[in-house]
Amino acid sequence: MAGFIDRSQWETFLDEFSKRNQLRPTRLEVVGGDIGAQEQEALLPFVGVSVDTKGESGSIEIALGGETAADERQLTHHIRNVERIAPLIGATGVEDGLGIEDRDGVKTLLSFAALREIEAHAAGQQ
Repeated sequence: MAGFIDRSQWETFLDEFSKRNQLRPTRLEVVGGDIGAQEQEALLPFVGVSVDTKGESGSIEIALGGETAADERQLTHHIRNVERIAPLIGATGVEDGLGIEDRDGVKTLLSFAALREIEAHAAGQQ
């Protein structure tokens, strides 16, 4: 991860990041330590990410889920002792996600998935 966000800017950056990327389909992975690489979910819509910077160690909460409160597909992922945050920028220069590293070096990678469109001719339309 490169381009780390200064800790004093975490709250502002994450608020803006959440607004820019709301409802994009996601993939959430946790990588490092004794756990190796673990996929937590795939294709849930991004709801938002928030930070609590009280005390010496910050904590991050990532909210994913349905577009309405009635949608049962929801996941909230908590990360404690956050040390670094960086946007993940794709080859085209577009924001493709967020990388978060905790004190133990465990990385949480929130990436945005590209959903393929059904082409009109494939659906029998012209």
